[in-house]
Amino acid sequence: MRYAYSPCAMRSRGFALIEVLIAAAILSVVLLSVYSGISSGINIITNSRNYTKSMIIAKSLMNEFRNGDMRGADIHDSPVEDHDSFTYDRITERFDFPLAGPVVLNRTVITVKWRYKGIVNQYDLSMVYKAK
Repeated sequence: MRYAYSPCAMRSRGFALIEVLIAAAILSVVLLSVYSGISSGINIITNSRNYTKSMIIAKSLMNEFRNGDMRGADIHDSPVEDHDSFTYDRITERFDFPLAGPVVLNRTVITVKWRYKGIVNQYDLSMVYKAK
C-alpha cells in the first residue's frame, strides 16, 4: 500500500517543528528566570550572613572595650581576628546632650566593615556612657 501525502499532512509536520521551537523558547525563559532567582537568593543569603557576622563582631568588640574600663586609643581599619575579610574602627568622642545637665558623656562607635562584590558594607554599634 502506498500512502498519498496530502497538503494537509505536509503542513502538520511543519507545525510540529514550530511547536517544538516555541516549547524550547518557553522552557529557556522559565529556566533563565529560575536561575536568576536562585542566584539572587544566594547573594542575599551571603550578604545576610556577613551582616550577622558583623553584628556579632561589633558586640564582641564592644564587650571587650567595656571590660577594659572603656579606655584606649581610637582604632582605624584594624583586622578582625579569625575573620579575614572584616575590619573595624573604634572611635570615642565627647557626646553633648543638653538634657544630661553637667554630666560629661562619651560615645564610642564601633564600625565593622566588609567588602562584598566590590561594595564596602558596614555595621555601626554605638554606646553612650558617663565619662570617668
